[in-house]
Amino acid sequence: MTSPSARPVRDQVRVGIRREGAGTRLTARCLAPGTGEQVEVDVYAGLPEGHETLSVVVPWGPDRFQYTSKQTALPAHGHVRIGRRVLAFAPGDSWAVLDHGRGRWPRVAHWNWGAGSGRTGGRTVGLQFGGRWTEGTGATENALCVDGRLSKLGEELTWSYDLAEPLAPWRVRTPGSGQVDLTFTPVHDRVTRTDAGPLSNHTDQCFGHWNGTVRTDAGEQVAVHQVLGWAEDVRMRW
Repeated sequence: MTSPSARPVRDQVRVGIRREGAGTRLTARCLAPGTGEQVEVDVYAGLPEGHETLSVVVPWGPDRFQYTSKQTALPAHGHVRIGRRVLAFAPGDSWAVLDHGRGRWPRVAHWNWGAGSGRTGGRTVGLQFGGRWTEGTGATENALCVDGRLSKLGEELTWSYDLAEPLAPWRVRTPGSGQVDLTFTPVHDRVTRTDAGPLSNHTDQCFGHWNGTVRTDAGEQVAVHQVLGWAEDVRMRW
């Protein structure tokens, strides 16, 4: 791990990720493009006692697999400093999502990933949605986390969106059970387009808000209103 204490130079980004207590502390330093201002990040993502998370192993074959752990609705606090400006993340109003994985991927991959965390209607809701890359494996990485309790979604989700207009609303739903019926409205698209011989990365990672309804394993219908998160379409060749 690179220590974030030293001052970065040129385009370096110094990042630290370490376990601290029951949670994870994220630190980073870099220089802002264009202005050269110092950027410092110090955010702590907690894992409350009893907070349930999703971990699955997705098999493609005897020597191709991916272990993934998705942890949503983790309470976070800390700050980002840009020059003299400070953006504070207050406890109770800020949330983190942890994505941890290990595996051996096929050379070409296409996936959707969507997540969101926040307070809605007096409940703490975490959304974790995947797609495409798990089809045909018998496993999914889909789950709801409501007030720290996980509801696993075993069926593949239906994703409806148009990459010709990625900032138009996306829809994600469970076609069989009706446990998820959500609309994602983007406000920003982080676009990556890389084509370098055998390597390519075409990513539209949109940030915005989730609205609609979800239903827990206990049968409780939960309204989702303006929960902040993202949805992405990624096509990789490596």
